[in-house]
Amino acid sequence: MTKAFKARMMGGAFALIAIISTAAWAETTAPADIVQEDAYLDVLPKIEIPENVQPIPGAVNEEFRNCEAAWPAGYALARSGPEARALRDIYGLVRVRNVIETQNCGCTGKVATWEEVEAVAAALRDHHDVQRLSWQQTKAIAEEAAALTAVAETMCGGSF
Repeated sequence: MTKAFKARMMGGAFALIAIISTAAWAETTAPADIVQEDAYLDVLPKIEIPENVQPIPGAVNEEFRNCEAAWPAGYALARSGPEARALRDIYGLVRVRNVIETQNCGCTGKVATWEEVEAVAAALRDHHDVQRLSWQQTKAIAEEAAALTAVAETMCGGSF
């Protein structure tokens, strides 16, 4: 094969990739209204995030995994099953919000009640008109939990 032929083949391959990528992008649905998509947050009470997050003086950080004896029954049940990932996403947000609100970095702060999870899950099922939640319906919740986890880890001086 000549260099010119190889160059044309590569150029054709790149053009085909560009066409396929453009077609896939064109078929991607537009994101829903952000206000409507964040409606699940209305179920949870509002929390104040300090602009300049500082470590809590004297905080004793306990990792959530070390608090298993105190985990709510709902969380233990959400370790497997069709909604497991979605429920864990929601619980991740609920418990990190609890740590920030209470400024408690121990098991008491990191183990939140399961009732808020059920309320958010019910609101999301209604909002998305589904019987079971999947990770697609809780993706925004997981992203919010990750952002707040960074705040909680700064406050607690260690991993969540």
